[in-house]
Amino acid sequence: MCPENEDRAEFFNGDQVVFVNTELIQRAVAGLQKSREEFQTLLDQAELGDISVQYDLAMKYADGDGVDRDMAKAAYWFAQAAEQGDMRAVEALGRCYQLGEGVERDEKQAVELFQRCVDEDYAPGQCSLGLCYENGSGVEHDPVRAAELYQLSADQGYAPGQCNLAVCYLNAIGVERDDSHAAELLRQSAEQDFPRGISLLGCCYRDGRGVEQDLEKAAGLFRRAAEKRYIPAVCDLGLCYESGSGVAEDLEKAVECYTQAAEAEYAPAQCNLGYCYLAAIGVEQDDVKAAEWIGRSAEQDYPRALRLMGCLYQDGRGVEKDLEKAAEYYRRSAEQEYPPALCDLGLCYENGEGVEKDEKRGTELYRRSGELGYAPAQCNLAFCLLNGIGVEKNVEEAVTWLKRAAEQEFPRAISILGDCLGEGTGVEKDEAASAACYQRAADLGYVPAQCALGLCYEIGSGVEQDEKRAVEWYTKAAEQGYAPAQCNLAVCCLNGIGTEADAEQAVVWLKNSVARGFARAMDILGDCYRNGTGIEKDEKKAVELYRQAMEQGYAMAICDLGLCYEMGSGVEQDEKQAVEYYRQAAQMGYAGAQCNLGYCLLTGTGTVERSDEAVKWFRRAAEQGYPRAQSLLASCLRDGRGVEADEQESVRWYTLAAEQGYPPAQCSLGLCYENGDGVEQDPPRAAELYRQAGEQGYAPAQCNLAVCYLNGIGVHEDEGQAVEWLRRAAAQGFGRALSILGDCYRRGVGVNRNLEQAVDCYKQAIEDGYVSAFCSLGYCYETGEGVPENKVKAVEYYTRGAQAGDETSQCNLGYCYLEGIGAKKDPGRGVSWLHKAAKQGSLRAMCLLGGCYRDGTGVMKDEKKCVEYLTRAAERGYAPAQCNLGLCYEQGTGVAADTAKAVEWYTRAAESGDRAAQCNLGYCLLNGIGTARNPAGAVEWFKRAAEQGSVRAMNLLADCCRDGVGTEPDRARAEQLYQEAARQGSREAEESLKKLHAVKPEHHQAKKSIFKRLFGG
Repeated sequence: MCPENEDRAEFFNGDQVVFVNTELIQRAVAGLQKSREEFQTLLDQAELGDISVQYDLAMKYADGDGVDRDMAKAAYWFAQAAEQGDMRAVEALGRCYQLGEGVERDEKQAVELFQRCVDEDYAPGQCSLGLCYENGSGVEHDPVRAAELYQLSADQGYAPGQCNLAVCYLNAIGVERDDSHAAELLRQSAEQDFPRGISLLGCCYRDGRGVEQDLEKAAGLFRRAAEKRYIPAVCDLGLCYESGSGVAEDLEKAVECYTQAAEAEYAPAQCNLGYCYLAAIGVEQDDVKAAEWIGRSAEQDYPRALRLMGCLYQDGRGVEKDLEKAAEYYRRSAEQEYPPALCDLGLCYENGEGVEKDEKRGTELYRRSGELGYAPAQCNLAFCLLNGIGVEKNVEEAVTWLKRAAEQEFPRAISILGDCLGEGTGVEKDEAASAACYQRAADLGYVPAQCALGLCYEIGSGVEQDEKRAVEWYTKAAEQGYAPAQCNLAVCCLNGIGTEADAEQAVVWLKNSVARGFARAMDILGDCYRNGTGIEKDEKKAVELYRQAMEQGYAMAICDLGLCYEMGSGVEQDEKQAVEYYRQAAQMGYAGAQCNLGYCLLTGTGTVERSDEAVKWFRRAAEQGYPRAQSLLASCLRDGRGVEADEQESVRWYTLAAEQGYPPAQCSLGLCYENGDGVEQDPPRAAELYRQAGEQGYAPAQCNLAVCYLNGIGVHEDEGQAVEWLRRAAAQGFGRALSILGDCYRRGVGVNRNLEQAVDCYKQAIEDGYVSAFCSLGYCYETGEGVPENKVKAVEYYTRGAQAGDETSQCNLGYCYLEGIGAKKDPGRGVSWLHKAAKQGSLRAMCLLGGCYRDGTGVMKDEKKCVEYLTRAAERGYAPAQCNLGLCYEQGTGVAADTAKAVEWYTRAAESGDRAAQCNLGYCLLNGIGTARNPAGAVEWFKRAAEQGSVRAMNLLADCCRDGVGTEPDRARAEQLYQEAARQGSREAEESLKKLHAVKPEHHQAKKSIFKRLFGG
């Protein structure tokens, strides 16, 4: 609910000056009463032309005295009397035109009629015309002229004129403010028993304006005016009873007064009565009735009621919650410069509640309200200035506003001023003065200050350290439901600070704090559930609490939740979600989250790989001394990922982190020694570092050590040891180890070959979030290893791996779509996945893309792009791409033909074991393409390619054996090679066999001699 700090009494406000039925007042004072029977007599006399009764008859119709109220007839008879020069009727008819009662509204006509009265020195007319000038009704607004006319009326002893002139002096309307003179005028008016004058004189005594404050006298004047049925006085009397001002407090009597005035449609009373129902003052709480009464008041545009209706819609009390309606009510109230509404509307704009968020507009409204002296707005404006919300940050000006609000004893401002003094923000740091502010606000009952004061005593800031007293203040605030204090008290209970350690009691306080939405308590309680401290261990409950804290923007909990998602702790593993949480917390400056986010960006875990951004986050965390960030920053410096490579600097960071006993840094430093990055290559040292980290249970190091044993890196090759270390890492759910262990089972390395066990390992690796295992499992389905062959299922797993960002899965999936393996052939879709894989550095994908651009498969044919992709992969050592690039140079595809260049690429690929390149290189050597002719060398490359199953190499080698080119003639060997090639579907080999069988050996020998003569074979 919005705060209720504003005055609820009648205001000395010129806008609230009402049109007064002066004749009714005069007749009431004189005690004139006409009976119903008199009405007919007056009517008969008037209809017979008796002008002396026309005015009285009009008043009967206007009052509904002896006849049903009929303003049209009243106006008619006022007009008749006015024509006869009756000034009473002239003034009354003017009010009819002014209000549109009985006649069409015409403010200018009203002014003309009032002017007639003024010309005749008729006091009521002078007063009415003064009111027109004051309000700009039918004439141009002129407060000076209004005051002059009120003075003319007052000089004749006219009570309403005296009263209106008094209001002018109270509010400096057309005259200089003079409270004493105002009080004197009101006294004169009250002496004539003018109810409004009596009531306003009561206000003067209540507020001490122009007279010495006298609450009892004020209440007596309100009662006197109320007895004359002056409704505003009835309302003010109700306020006296509500607050015990000048009378004994009587809330039920207050409600009676408010009800009486409210039923008379007096807006302030309706508002006050509604608030009583809202706050259970003198009545049972009833939000619906509250909304009804406040709503009726708001219909009259009463600013306080408009503001309270906004509060009701904002909070959903008595009405359905509607933030847009709330903002609209605040706006309507603010248009009347009502300070609380200006402040509330500012808050709407600041938070974007019910209106489009506009922090600048919010601060402007706070400033307007603050300049009107409203302390909450002054405090809000200060907060904006402190934090640069909607305004340029200006801590010095913020302190000025806080002091202004503090001068009004606004406790929040006092407390925030304490914050500023404690931190030296906008003011010289003064911990003692800070603690004094907290004490002052705490004594005013401001609960946050009580908690802050407790912290002062806990750490000895500005006061002598006193942990027991700290607990007392925490307890006082905690018992009032202040969540931060409940959390602080819980921490004291957990750690035995100022009280006996009691984990179970700590959990009780944490639960209370959590129930009020305090993020830090959620995080700490989550830790309790995670660790089983003071409560039964429950990781899922911990995640739930971290999530709640995250919703409150608590950085540590956001990071903790991210880690849960990354590791699958208490939740299903979801790396993408983890990254989102890490980023939130990292942007809040939390080093752990900065490091985790950097890692995800570096590895493409749950996000697109962005090594440059990763380095920025690593550095921010590393500079805070966070060892994991130091280690990862070192990796980036070593590899030149996102930063210029600097291997020595890399090793320095690794060493700093490793010296802290950080296992991942030991593992990474081991990688430096293994690869010779920044240090002299030392595989044994690498293996030792892996072992150190592995023995501490660090799964990646265990996995790396296993790889060392598999490949004899720094240790003697030992497949059994490798499998043992892999199992240790796999037992921790380390996906890579599970996947490699699966490979061991699939190939029979260190274990008996067991394809089903390999599949199980891949599945477990997938469950543990190792996305590359999707590809391995997909391959098993594609080839039928360990599972029934199911190429559709293979595509499903490739798809899952590809969608998770695994480049090999993306490449395999792309190839499946290109060739129609397990899915409908879709070259365009295939190319799309190949592009994704290539972006992550998949050399095979680059090579395949080269072929697609060469042939126009799934993309528009573009031989230059073909060469670009092949070159990228070839330069990074991918043999098939090197071979294909050689073919481009040989044939002039996408580049100028250059057979020497072709031979270079064929050679590089052939030496890497690519059978197609070996065959192509052999062909070039055989025929002297791009190099000197070398049949013997050609035969050697043909042999190597044929041993790997190259059908073309078998045919060419068979030709050489048949004809004795580059080798001794060997018809049997040639026949054997042709037969093997034919078995693999080579029609060329079949034809060669036929020819071989058809030619006699001696004829073949003659041909051979000719071949030798031609080629020197």
